[in-house]
Amino acid sequence: EQTMQKGMEIKKNKHFEHIRAFSVLAVITIHTMYSALLQFGEGALVAEKILYRCVMNMMWWAVPCFLMMTGSLLLDSNRKVPLKKLYRKYILRMLLVLLIFGGAFSWMELFFDSRILELRQILQVAYNVLTGNTWAHMWYIYCLLGLYVLLPMYKIFADYASDEQLKYILAILFLFESIFRLLKLLEINLGFYCHINTIYPFWLLMGAAWNRGMFKYDKKINIALVMVSSGILIFTTVLWEGFGVPLSSLFGYDSVLVVIQSIGLFVLFNSMNIENKLDQVLSEIGEKSFGIYLIHMVIINLAYKLFKFNPFTVSFAMGGMILVIVNLALSYMMVTIMKYLPGIKKII
Repeated sequence: EQTMQKGMEIKKNKHFEHIRAFSVLAVITIHTMYSALLQFGEGALVAEKILYRCVMNMMWWAVPCFLMMTGSLLLDSNRKVPLKKLYRKYILRMLLVLLIFGGAFSWMELFFDSRILELRQILQVAYNVLTGNTWAHMWYIYCLLGLYVLLPMYKIFADYASDEQLKYILAILFLFESIFRLLKLLEINLGFYCHINTIYPFWLLMGAAWNRGMFKYDKKINIALVMVSSGILIFTTVLWEGFGVPLSSLFGYDSVLVVIQSIGLFVLFNSMNIENKLDQVLSEIGEKSFGIYLIHMVIINLAYKLFKFNPFTVSFAMGGMILVIVNLALSYMMVTIMKYLPGIKKII
């Protein structure tokens, strides 16, 4: 039975490696499209802007998938995370990532702005890292820290809550952090709140629900959920970007549509059987996904800010897609090299 259990674990983690690869590709896509719109959106055609927004708004499932995997692994009742381990292994690692990478990015930004590098900028860099004022994608590291410091509480939920209690907690978080956000569309600001004021604990605890087999409906239901939510996301993106209808609260990690799409995709990704060459490629990317996540913005910023590469000037919208593939390849190579650096290899 133990060998069977071992085999199951390897198989389950293989799926997770694949999901990490898909998710990091989606993140690169979001940032490539979004940064392009910020830098060069003025000169782009409306159709191009709509296309970039649609591609971008189809990719919001990536972070929920990362967080559900994190929840599934850390909130596994077989895994003990004493405080010492929590701080030494998880929290220290994220603090070092913020210090080294957040600091480097903040310094690069100062250089892009002023074209000078001097030692006294270190104070400004330190202040920027403290105030979360480094490159925007580093928000995810602050987010993980916020989840890690309360991990003992989430562990209690995951280990001791009955299925009914866990479902209740998830339902309340979904109601307050996702459904109630829809009222913003009607410009209604509710007076009610539940003291957890972001959607991210919901995603972490969904990982615990996944471990308990709480949402593994058949394939057809999940394909339908993904198709319907994705269809509505595209339709509303066209209304928003093309016609200026104020629908921005439908996009993001707490969007009801994104919640439905992410859960459906997570189940589907976990049921996919990818073999041979593609399995190897995805597992390689998945294994290096955290490093790729950290590094990919360097390539986007160099392309857009330093080399002034405007993706909208390359045949209709292909510029962005080309950059995504090139970015993945370059980031992968950079992370592979960094994995040989003492000190750095432990944190990425």
